[in-house]
Amino acid sequence: MPTTRLPLTDAQLCAGPFHLDRAGLEWVRTQFDALGTDAKIAQVILPMCRDLSDASIDALAARGLGGVHRFPSYGETELRRSAERLMRRSAVPPLLTADIEMSEKASVKAGTAFPNQMAVAATGDPGNARRMGTIAAREAGYLGFGVSWTPVADLALNFRANAINTRSFSDKVDQTLSMVCAYLDGMHDNELVACVKHFPGDGLDERDQHYVTTHNTMTMEDWDASFGRIYAAAIARDVRLIMAGHVTLAAFRPAAGDGALGEASLPASLNAHLLQGLLRGDLGYNGVIVSDATGMAGFTSCGARKDIVPLCIEAGCDILLFPRDIDEDMQFLCDGLTSGALTQRRLDEAVLRILALKASMGLHLGRPAVPPENRRAALLGSEEHRGWSRDVAEGCVTLVKDTQGLLPLSTERHRRILLAEARDRRSPSAPLPDLEIPAMLENLGFTITRLVPGEPIDATDQDIGLYLMAEEGVSGKETLGPQWERLHGAFPLTMQRMWQHLPTLYVSLGSPFLTFHMPDCPTFVNAYSAVRPVQQAVVDALTGVIPIRGQSPVELPFGLPD
Repeated sequence: MPTTRLPLTDAQLCAGPFHLDRAGLEWVRTQFDALGTDAKIAQVILPMCRDLSDASIDALAARGLGGVHRFPSYGETELRRSAERLMRRSAVPPLLTADIEMSEKASVKAGTAFPNQMAVAATGDPGNARRMGTIAAREAGYLGFGVSWTPVADLALNFRANAINTRSFSDKVDQTLSMVCAYLDGMHDNELVACVKHFPGDGLDERDQHYVTTHNTMTMEDWDASFGRIYAAAIARDVRLIMAGHVTLAAFRPAAGDGALGEASLPASLNAHLLQGLLRGDLGYNGVIVSDATGMAGFTSCGARKDIVPLCIEAGCDILLFPRDIDEDMQFLCDGLTSGALTQRRLDEAVLRILALKASMGLHLGRPAVPPENRRAALLGSEEHRGWSRDVAEGCVTLVKDTQGLLPLSTERHRRILLAEARDRRSPSAPLPDLEIPAMLENLGFTITRLVPGEPIDATDQDIGLYLMAEEGVSGKETLGPQWERLHGAFPLTMQRMWQHLPTLYVSLGSPFLTFHMPDCPTFVNAYSAVRPVQQAVVDALTGVIPIRGQSPVELPFGLPD
């Protein structure tokens, strides 16, 4: 093939993580040569799509966008149909993306209810992380997705960081590294593209990128020994996508003479210093870099959108994720080319890498958008997948302490239960169902009396108290605290505690860090996730049907943190 003057060489396009053969390379070059400036700009844009009607899908396909993000909570039939239509009607096959994080909020609705990353880590078995990646790949692939913005490679180092929390595997580097690599293996072996996030690493700042730019405050020595190792391992595993977070890393300074590469105050999504210097330079990453969602305040607070949209691509992101307005952001990129804020070279680099990613997925070969329907039983909600979910659920339940020797519960000694439960649960975007644990206990012969918020505790004729809280780590939620007002009513009833009246057990099916708020609670169990298999495992563990085997993946605060 003749030598070209394009910004990426044939060797770069054929190297890891793309590993293109001659046919794939020729397709990339041919597609690139056929794209005009407007078409190239369209390739770096990846919007979300909430309307899967034929008219909406056709309009998106006609724009020639690099990809389309849909939601796994939508119906199976409409997801498969829209995937087929997008592929059939697009001149260049698009990336069809989802966020399969596995939680109450981010599982495949038509598929397997699977516990979150921290629950997986609590089992102590990286094989479960591999199975998690396998399920995500199989079920997302059946519904017509080719990319998942997972896994989360952040570290739960700050127990107040609500947006990380149970979305991460652990606060431990070695455990997180092994889980991330196992997850990637499960994804790759089942032909879905994974994306490690959020570079350069979140979890130290208690704030949420959705609301503000957050900061990784590590020294470079500490970063190299933690996030640096995790990302290097993912790159060695040929991860094809890395998400640049709206997170700063001020300790990484440009080399002498390289001051123009970026300012330390800019997040990675806008920082050439971090993306081209640290990620591509020091770590040797050759894959695609995608920004985190560009509607987040961690991005938009950094300047006028007309300036930061072209800066995002110029700094090193290849994909602008979730434009606020497709036409407006495409115009900002076009204006950036005119003004010099965005160079043609950077735009061309981005498009070449996006095309190489698509070729690495086999999209240049006319790969079907969805597997045949006769594969459904094996790929979506299979008994094998449900069994893996049960294994994780039963292995993650963690006994933090039981100083009063309360467990296991029995109907002979603990039949009458006074229950305090936070009901009317919701994610930031939608309501969540009430827990089924009370009904499960009643089916075993326990009698449940609900504590009424706004009324004093009445422990008369009760054997034990039970608190249930189910608040997973999730982006966009400002507090995961104990929420005493929801449990007991307005002040001064918020100061009540059932364990001051009768033997009491607290179960958290979400954040493991609630021990900070109740160091005197005598019996405490963490279960990390509120999906139904975990709820069943909690009941089985509390009643002695199964042993409690989980090991906390994080250091738990009791009183003042270090």
